Amino acid sequence: MKYVLALILGLIAGAAVAIAALYFNPLTQGSAEPAGSPDWSLQFGLAPAATWIATHDEKLGLPAVPADVPLLWENGIKGSLLTALPLHDASGRLAAFGTRITVPSAATEFLHSGLLVDDYWLISIPGQGTLFMHAVNNQWPLVRDTLVRVDLLRRDWHGPGSYAPTVGPGADGASITGLSGNLAGRTGHGRERSALDNYTGSFAALSGELNLDLEGH
Repeated sequence: MKYVLALILGLIAGAAVAIAALYFNPLTQGSAEPAGSPDWSLQFGLAPAATWIATHDEKLGLPAVPADVPLLWENGIKGSLLTALPLHDASGRLAAFGTRITVPSAATEFLHSGLLVDDYWLISIPGQGTLFMHAVNNQWPLVRDTLVRVDLLRRDWHGPGSYAPTVGPGADGASITGLSGNLAGRTGHGRERSALDNYTGSFAALSGELNLDLEGH
C-alpha cells in the first residue's frame, strides 16, 4: 500500500512541477513590442460589432457572428475558428478585408513551445491586390493570463495585457505570398500583436494588429 501511495504522491508532485514549469516557462512568454515601420499595419477587433462573421464550436469564449451563423460542429473542424472582418489602418480608416481560419497546430508541445495554432489569412487590399499569410502563433501567454489565471485559478485579471504571439513558420515570423493585382508573386513576412484590455470570461475585448512587410519594394 505504501508503494501505491508513494506512486500517487510522485505523480501529483510531477504534475505540479510540470504545470508550474509551463506557467512560468520563459520560452512561452511573449509581450508585444513596437512594430517599427511595416509596409502595412492593419488593426482588427473580435467584438461582434467589429466582426462580419465569426464561427467556431462554442468552446472559445467568443460570440458567434451573426448569432444564427452555422457552427463548426463537424469532427474534422472542431476547435477551429473562422472569421471574416474589416482591417483598419492606424487612423481607423477601412484599409483591407480579411478572412482567417485558425486551427490547432500539430506541433504543440506545451513545455517547449506553448499552445500553437496555425492562422491562415486571405487579405484583400483595395487598389493593391490580395495576400495569403500563414502564421504560427503561440497563444499560451494569452490563455495562461485568462483561462488559467482567472477562470481556473480564480485570481484577479491583472491586465491590460499585450502579446506578440507570432513564432513562425519562418525565422522572420509569418510567411506572406502575393496572389493577385500589384502584389502577385511578391513574398514577405508578417507578425501579429494583440491586446486585451479586460477579461470577464470572454475574449470579445481582444484586439489585434497585423504588421506586414513585402520584399522587393
